[in-house]
Amino acid sequence: MKKYLLSLGFLAFMIQNSYGILLKASNNEFADVGLKLSIWAQNNGKITTNDHNSTNFSVENARLYFAGQINKIVQFGTNIDFSDNNLTNPDGSARAHDKMKYTIVKDAFINFRIKKYFQITTGLFLDPWSRIPLEDLYSFIVPLEDYNPGVSEIDVDGGRLLESNTPVNINYIKSNGVYQFKPFIKPIVPLTFGSDVGNAFRDTGIAIWGDVAHNTMLKYYLMVGNGRYDYQAGYNENPHLKYGFRLEFTPTFLGFKGMPDYVDKDTFFGKRKTLTFSIAYQQQRLDCQNLSTPTCDGVNQSTTARAYTFDMLYEQRFDNMVPNLQIAWMEQKNLGFSENKNNNIVNPESIGYYAQTQLLYDKYIGIGKPALVLRYEEDENKNYYINPTTDSFNTARVGMYDIFLNYYINGENANISIGAQDVNPDANLRYDTANGQDYLKAFVDYSLVFRTVF
Repeated sequence: MKKYLLSLGFLAFMIQNSYGILLKASNNEFADVGLKLSIWAQNNGKITTNDHNSTNFSVENARLYFAGQINKIVQFGTNIDFSDNNLTNPDGSARAHDKMKYTIVKDAFINFRIKKYFQITTGLFLDPWSRIPLEDLYSFIVPLEDYNPGVSEIDVDGGRLLESNTPVNINYIKSNGVYQFKPFIKPIVPLTFGSDVGNAFRDTGIAIWGDVAHNTMLKYYLMVGNGRYDYQAGYNENPHLKYGFRLEFTPTFLGFKGMPDYVDKDTFFGKRKTLTFSIAYQQQRLDCQNLSTPTCDGVNQSTTARAYTFDMLYEQRFDNMVPNLQIAWMEQKNLGFSENKNNNIVNPESIGYYAQTQLLYDKYIGIGKPALVLRYEEDENKNYYINPTTDSFNTARVGMYDIFLNYYINGENANISIGAQDVNPDANLRYDTANGQDYLKAFVDYSLVFRTVF
């Protein structure tokens, strides 16, 4: 029975906390089925000068999950996200709130658990990049809409609201018969093919991983995958794969405990004293000869995209208070090519950092435990956007402030969040993406979020 419970607990490594409905053939052969829901009510600010404030309700996410094992070694899992609708688009009178536009297999993997320090995962799964891409949507202490809030809304809603039938300036590219400004490159998203198919943070490939020493002093990941510049999808002239690694170190000799599962967490709700430092690296060769993609920008050269990150998580209980602190820095270089009218060719870069903290009062007030959350993120793109007047390359930035009050009824399995996010595109980004009449602006979104996991 003890071995069975350990196996069941391990299968949360991709699926997360709740065990749902258990279909059991034997202690070594079983499957777990469950449902996750994220329901949002929002008051959305004006993203552009031709936009309007709007209030709407949406099913941010509806996820059916399966996890199980054939025997002690062969295990499997999948997440299936269901569509809300694909009809509502930003039109200057309301924010798009279609969320998942189509039903999609979010994860589908097979894991071979040979030893706890040597496991092999293959299929479609979370890319071992920075901490947030390695976490489940339902584990975030800040309920991140579309995973990278603010930036995603600028790209999707802002792009649609500022689109034109003619090429406005050199920063506009043609897509589906209209011209839109090229999307801001998000440093938090790995060099993953998933970012091109509506499945950011995932990639298809093979990962070797495991944890070493008592209380997971060291956890490692080695991965090879299709990558962002996938050959079969037409994003690379030659079939170059993406390679990467991630290392997590926890000073267990000081009384801290690491996270043994594949998936990381934002918080342990005071049940685990943890301090973990992590580094990661990814790279992929990109050959642009004979390719007419926006990434290559008409340049017939080759480069190697490289991505670096560092992150840290600290959480410890002090009586009834549980402080939590997470920081991360991310840098991606050689992300294709950008060429101005004077034929100057450069390699775009994307850099970002964030800091977030939660203070949990670990006592019930009513039916739940309250927590205050603060978060700040700043992202920038270099050698990417071009000043339409001077033809020089600009550095464009987006700053995002979050403040939320979380109310945990049953930890991650049932909680409510209410808060606001302030999004500030800088002057360079506003000027470079303006369509001649309208432009991006700072905006604030107010959100009420309900999440359940069964």
